[in-house]
Amino acid sequence: MHGLFSLLDQAHETLVYQIWQELEQSCGLTGVKITPFPHFSWLIAEDFDWPNLEIVLKEITAEIHPFTIQTTGVSIFTGENPVVYIPLVRTGELSRIHKTLWDRTTPLGTDVSPYYAPSFWMPHITIGFGDVTHENLPCLLKLLSARSFNWKIEIDNLTVGFQSAGTAAVISNRYEFKR
Repeated sequence: MHGLFSLLDQAHETLVYQIWQELEQSCGLTGVKITPFPHFSWLIAEDFDWPNLEIVLKEITAEIHPFTIQTTGVSIFTGENPVVYIPLVRTGELSRIHKTLWDRTTPLGTDVSPYYAPSFWMPHITIGFGDVTHENLPCLLKLLSARSFNWKIEIDNLTVGFQSAGTAAVISNRYEFKR
Protein backbone atom coordinates (compact mmCIF):
# COMPACT_ATOMS: atom_id res chain seq x y z
CA MET A 1 0.00 0.00 0.00
CA HIS A 2 1.28 3.47 -0.92
CA GLY A 3 0.23 6.75 0.59
CA LEU A 4 0.43 10.43 -0.24
CA PHE A 5 0.58 12.36 3.02
CA SER A 6 2.06 15.38 4.73
CA LEU A 7 4.40 15.15 7.69
CA LEU A 8 3.82 17.48 10.63
CA ASP A 9 6.17 20.25 11.70
CA GLN A 10 8.79 19.36 14.33
CA ALA A 11 6.86 20.74 17.32
CA HIS A 12 3.68 18.81 16.53
CA GLU A 13 5.54 15.69 15.51
CA THR A 14 7.09 15.73 18.99
CA LEU A 15 3.66 16.21 20.63
CA VAL A 16 2.22 13.24 18.75
CA TYR A 17 5.22 11.05 19.62
CA GLN A 18 4.71 12.00 23.30
CA ILE A 19 1.03 11.02 23.08
CA TRP A 20 1.93 7.69 21.46
CA GLN A 21 4.44 7.05 24.25
CA GLU A 22 1.89 7.90 26.96
CA LEU A 23 -0.68 5.62 25.33
CA GLU A 24 1.84 2.80 25.28
CA GLN A 25 2.83 3.31 28.92
CA SER A 26 -0.67 3.87 30.31
CA CYS A 27 -2.86 1.76 28.03
CA GLY A 28 -0.48 -0.71 26.37
CA LEU A 29 -1.25 0.64 22.88
CA THR A 30 1.45 0.35 20.21
CA GLY A 31 -0.49 -0.39 17.00
CA VAL A 32 -0.22 3.16 15.67
CA LYS A 33 3.54 2.67 15.31
CA ILE A 34 2.92 0.60 12.15
CA THR A 35 3.05 4.03 10.48
CA PRO A 36 5.84 5.46 12.65
CA PHE A 37 5.72 9.12 11.64
CA PRO A 38 3.00 11.62 12.59
CA HIS A 39 1.15 12.76 9.46
CA PHE A 40 -2.18 13.20 7.77
CA SER A 41 -3.02 11.36 4.57
CA TRP A 42 -4.25 12.80 1.29
CA LEU A 43 -4.91 9.42 -0.34
CA ILE A 44 -3.76 5.82 -0.49
CA ALA A 45 -3.52 3.31 -3.33
CA GLU A 46 -2.21 -0.17 -3.94
CA ASP A 47 0.30 1.11 -6.48
CA PHE A 48 1.11 3.99 -8.84
CA ASP A 49 2.62 4.67 -12.25
CA TRP A 50 5.81 5.88 -10.55
CA PRO A 51 7.55 7.80 -13.34
CA ASN A 52 4.42 9.83 -14.09
CA LEU A 53 3.49 10.23 -10.42
CA GLU A 54 6.86 11.81 -9.70
CA ILE A 55 6.36 14.31 -12.55
CA VAL A 56 2.87 15.21 -11.31
CA LEU A 57 3.95 15.56 -7.66
CA LYS A 58 6.81 17.87 -8.61
CA GLU A 59 4.38 20.00 -10.64
CA ILE A 60 1.82 20.13 -7.82
CA THR A 61 4.31 20.96 -5.07
CA ALA A 62 5.79 23.74 -7.23
CA GLU A 63 2.31 25.34 -7.21
CA ILE A 64 1.60 25.11 -3.46
CA HIS A 65 3.03 27.37 -0.79
CA PRO A 66 3.34 26.14 2.80
CA PHE A 67 0.03 26.57 4.60
CA THR A 68 -1.36 26.20 8.11
CA ILE A 69 -3.83 23.57 9.20
CA GLN A 70 -5.98 23.74 12.32
CA THR A 71 -6.87 20.72 14.44
CA THR A 72 -9.57 20.40 17.02
CA GLY A 73 -10.55 17.79 19.59
CA VAL A 74 -10.28 14.03 19.47
CA SER A 75 -12.61 11.75 17.55
CA ILE A 76 -13.22 8.08 16.76
CA PHE A 77 -13.83 6.09 13.62
CA THR A 78 -16.12 3.47 15.12
CA GLY A 79 -16.18 -0.23 14.32
CA GLU A 80 -14.77 -3.54 15.49
CA ASN A 81 -11.34 -1.91 15.93
CA PRO A 82 -11.88 1.81 16.59
CA VAL A 83 -9.41 4.38 15.29
CA VAL A 84 -8.79 7.42 17.50
CA TYR A 85 -7.62 10.58 15.80
CA ILE A 86 -7.21 14.34 15.93
CA PRO A 87 -9.44 15.85 13.22
CA LEU A 88 -8.24 18.61 10.92
CA VAL A 89 -10.60 21.49 10.26
CA ARG A 90 -11.45 21.07 6.59
CA THR A 91 -11.04 24.53 5.12
CA GLY A 92 -11.63 25.61 1.53
CA GLU A 93 -7.87 25.75 0.95
CA LEU A 94 -7.30 22.25 2.33
CA SER A 95 -10.18 20.88 0.24
CA ARG A 96 -8.87 22.58 -2.93
CA ILE A 97 -5.39 21.10 -2.45
CA HIS A 98 -6.87 17.68 -1.77
CA LYS A 99 -9.08 17.84 -4.87
CA THR A 100 -6.07 18.83 -6.99
CA LEU A 101 -4.09 15.89 -5.64
CA TRP A 102 -7.03 13.54 -6.11
CA ASP A 103 -7.78 14.68 -9.67
CA ARG A 104 -4.17 14.61 -10.82
CA THR A 105 -2.89 11.47 -9.07
CA THR A 106 -5.75 8.97 -8.97
CA PRO A 107 -5.56 8.31 -12.74
CA LEU A 108 -2.00 7.15 -12.02
CA GLY A 109 -3.02 4.81 -9.17
CA THR A 110 -4.42 1.31 -8.92
CA ASP A 111 -6.98 0.40 -6.26
CA VAL A 112 -7.17 3.96 -4.88
CA SER A 113 -9.13 3.91 -1.62
CA PRO A 114 -12.57 5.50 -2.05
CA TYR A 115 -12.40 6.71 1.58
CA TYR A 116 -10.07 9.45 0.35
CA ALA A 117 -12.34 10.68 -2.45
CA PRO A 118 -13.15 14.39 -2.06
CA SER A 119 -16.72 13.73 -0.92
CA PHE A 120 -15.63 11.24 1.80
CA TRP A 121 -12.18 12.44 2.89
CA MET A 122 -11.89 13.17 6.61
CA PRO A 123 -8.39 14.59 7.18
CA HIS A 124 -6.93 13.51 10.50
CA ILE A 125 -3.85 12.65 12.52
CA THR A 126 -4.11 9.11 13.85
CA ILE A 127 -3.21 8.59 17.50
CA GLY A 128 -4.70 5.16 18.18
CA PHE A 129 -4.93 2.39 15.58
CA GLY A 130 -4.68 -1.35 15.18
CA ASP A 131 -4.80 -2.45 18.79
CA VAL A 132 -7.52 -0.09 20.05
CA THR A 133 -10.44 -2.17 21.33
CA HIS A 134 -13.71 -1.45 23.06
CA GLU A 135 -12.04 -2.63 26.27
CA ASN A 136 -9.00 -0.29 26.18
CA LEU A 137 -10.76 2.69 24.56
CA PRO A 138 -11.79 4.13 27.98
CA CYS A 139 -8.11 4.25 29.05
CA LEU A 140 -7.19 6.14 25.89
CA LEU A 141 -10.10 8.59 26.20
CA LYS A 142 -9.42 9.21 29.89
CA LEU A 143 -5.81 10.07 29.07
CA LEU A 144 -6.71 12.46 26.24
CA SER A 145 -10.11 13.95 27.12
CA ALA A 146 -8.84 16.82 29.30
CA ARG A 147 -6.33 18.09 26.72
CA SER A 148 -6.69 20.79 24.14
CA PHE A 149 -6.03 19.72 20.58
CA ASN A 150 -6.53 23.14 19.03
CA TRP A 151 -3.25 23.10 17.18
CA LYS A 152 -2.02 25.24 14.30
CA ILE A 153 0.50 23.33 12.19
CA GLU A 154 2.49 24.59 9.22
CA ILE A 155 2.48 22.07 6.40
CA ASP A 156 5.37 22.39 3.95
CA ASN A 157 5.58 18.98 2.27
CA LEU A 158 3.95 16.22 0.30
CA THR A 159 5.44 12.85 1.16
CA VAL A 160 5.14 9.42 -0.39
CA GLY A 161 5.35 6.29 1.73
CA PHE A 162 5.02 2.56 1.36
CA GLN A 163 3.79 -0.15 3.70
CA SER A 164 3.64 -3.87 3.02
CA ALA A 165 1.43 -6.14 5.10
CA GLY A 166 2.64 -6.52 8.67
CA THR A 167 5.61 -4.17 8.36
CA ALA A 168 6.14 -0.59 9.41
CA ALA A 169 5.65 2.10 6.77
CA VAL A 170 8.67 3.78 5.23
CA ILE A 171 9.08 7.11 3.48
CA SER A 172 10.18 6.86 -0.14
CA ASN A 173 10.06 10.51 -1.34
CA ARG A 174 9.42 13.93 0.13
CA TYR A 175 8.55 16.99 -1.94
CA GLU A 176 8.76 20.47 -0.41
CA PHE A 177 6.16 23.11 -1.18
CA LYS A 178 7.21 26.28 -2.99
CA ARG A 179 8.66 28.93 -0.67
